[in-house]
Amino acid sequence: VVSEYTRYPGRYRIEYASHNGLTGQLQLIDIDVINDLSILKKDDFLGNYLELADSLPLQGEAIYSLGNPHDLGLTVVPGTYNGIARYSLYKRIHFSGSINPGMSGGPVLNARGEVIGVNVSTAGNQISFLVPLEKLANLVHKPRTGPIVLEEIESTITDQLIYNQEQVISNLLDSDWVTSEFRGAEIPNEIADYIRCWGSSDNNPDIAYRNFMSICSQDEYIFLDSEFTTGNIVYQFNWIESDELNVFQFYNLYQSQIENVYPDNYADKDHVSNFECHEDFHSKNSETGEVIATKGTFCARKYKSYPGLYDVLYLGAAVHNNQQGLVSHFTLAGVSMDMALEFTSKFLSNITWN
Repeated sequence: VVSEYTRYPGRYRIEYASHNGLTGQLQLIDIDVINDLSILKKDDFLGNYLELADSLPLQGEAIYSLGNPHDLGLTVVPGTYNGIARYSLYKRIHFSGSINPGMSGGPVLNARGEVIGVNVSTAGNQISFLVPLEKLANLVHKPRTGPIVLEEIESTITDQLIYNQEQVISNLLDSDWVTSEFRGAEIPNEIADYIRCWGSSDNNPDIAYRNFMSICSQDEYIFLDSEFTTGNIVYQFNWIESDELNVFQFYNLYQSQIENVYPDNYADKDHVSNFECHEDFHSKNSETGEVIATKGTFCARKYKSYPGLYDVLYLGAAVHNNQQGLVSHFTLAGVSMDMALEFTSKFLSNITWN
């Protein structure tokens, strides 16, 4: 609700509905777009309120999620605190309990009735995630002179997005990337502790080729509105090889791998421009001294409301002896152009042919 209000303040208003049927208007005081939090204010006294806890629970302790699932009324969902999720960039709490639509933004309490987190997302089957106490406390206690100026909301969101992506991408650029063997190549693997990689292969003896895939991504994204998400980092590699297909057949198969590349975040024409692309060739020597040429395509689309930010898609295509092909692909959502170019350079430098 608040995300739509920040984009279209003239179209919406924010109201509360109390347990006894009273309604009224709320004022937006501040936002934290990275953690999907906002602070709202009622002009007169609301009555009883919840206190923030001094610390997080111990793993295994019971906690209680509050919300209004499917507009059915105030609901309390018991569950278990399982610590900070292992692969979480934004340090989300792993909650064993059901967060359903309508509960996002609701408080989560410890046994003393103190707030230890805020409902944010679910992966189904009693696997849910919470924004932790620290993020909420930082926003609540942040020094401010008054409520946020509605005309400056887009600028505030832009500043928060730029600061966040600078921290995330800079840390990746400053780190040593882990690589792993991938058939005839060496490729980036899990380059940060919040990124996970999976692989698959097709070794069907009835087909005349073999196909191998590696994909790495983070689990979290930044929610801007119902049709616009950002903050994604995804990279993927496909390797195909065959000593049975002729040149024409091999290149048709290879082309099919390239055509399946697409951006990994949600955005429509109201939020972003069309992609603009640039193609180039670069060559690297393999470990055997052979020169392998890669055709690289770098594409970017601008954010219309958040200047200086882009979605970036890179596609690299290389073939060896008309029998082996490597397709390299990554997408970055919501990054500056300088950071995107530096990431591209490091990404390419960590791909080698054996």
